Amino acid sequence: MTIYKVITLPLAESDIVNQTDYIAFKLKAPGTAINMVGGFRKTISSLSMFPQSHELDEDEELARYGIRKTYYKNYKIFFLINEKEKTVYILRVFHMLVDYKAKILKVFE
Repeated sequence: MTIYKVITLPLAESDIVNQTDYIAFKLKAPGTAINMVGGFRKTISSLSMFPQSHELDEDEELARYGIRKTYYKNYKIFFLINEKEKTVYILRVFHMLVDYKAKILKVFE
């Protein structure tokens, strides 16, 4: 069994911080925010095993880039797999209601 290295890119880290800060400070629910951080981290770290088992994004253009997704609660975690390096790159983390395509494609500019 191959174990993949998982790297969370700075934009994805920022996404997680923004999501959890909103919950902690705007919604005044710091306990929920702390639990969310743990949930994001656990979901992301689970990609070290069998990341290919997660589906390609339903958007054809994103799928052509090989962008896959996994879910944590109402959030999509977008990632790429580099098979040669056995590495998973976490690209972005968005709430399901966000129009994410253009934001993800910026990673490739």
